[in-house]
Amino acid sequence: MKRLDENTALAIVFGNTKRKKRTADLVTIAQAFEYLMNLYGSQKVLSQKVGLSAEMIRQFRKVLTLAPEVQEMLKLRRIDSLDVAYRISKISDSQIQIKAAQQVADLQSKDVRDIERLVSTTGMSVRDSKQAVLESKIRDLHIFVVDFTDEEHRAILERARKYKITPAEFIKQVVLDWLRSPEKPKSTRK
Repeated sequence: MKRLDENTALAIVFGNTKRKKRTADLVTIAQAFEYLMNLYGSQKVLSQKVGLSAEMIRQFRKVLTLAPEVQEMLKLRRIDSLDVAYRISKISDSQIQIKAAQQVADLQSKDVRDIERLVSTTGMSVRDSKQAVLESKIRDLHIFVVDFTDEEHRAILERARKYKITPAEFIKQVVLDWLRSPEKPKSTRK
C-alpha cells in the first residue's frame, strides 16, 4: 500500500465505500479509516467528514483487530465481505478466527448467513451446512425489479395484508392471474 496522507486516505475511503464495486481490499480501507481517525481525533468527526455512519466506520476499523493470517486472507480477497470480516472479528481467540476464516474462504456459496444459521441451530459442520444450502438453492430463479409509486406500493402492502400473504406473493399471484388471462394488458403509464 502507498504511504498514506489525508488525500490518499480520503480517496481510498470514497472510492471504496461510495460505489458498489470496491477496488481496494478491506485491510487497505480499514488502514485508511484508521489513519483518518487518528488525524481527525474522533469517530464522530470522521463520520461527518466522510458521510458514513459511525457504525460502518467501526466495522471497517475492526478489520485491523483480526489475526494477521486472517488479514492476509482479506488482502488477497479470499474473503471480501465486510460483514463476514466483522463477524469473524467478534471471535476473541485468534486461532479460532483463523479456522473460521479458512472455512469461509473455502466456501463456494455466498450465503454465509444461511450457513451460519444452520451451524448454530443444528450443530451441523460448516461443510455439511454449506452442502445443504447449495442443495436447497432454487433453480431457474428469475428476479424482476419493478418501480412503483408510493401510492401503488401502499396499495400492494394493504392488499397483501388483507389476503395474509407477503407483498412478493401478492405480486406474483397478480402476474400469474394476468398471464392466464387472454386479455391484452392495460397500461396505466405513458
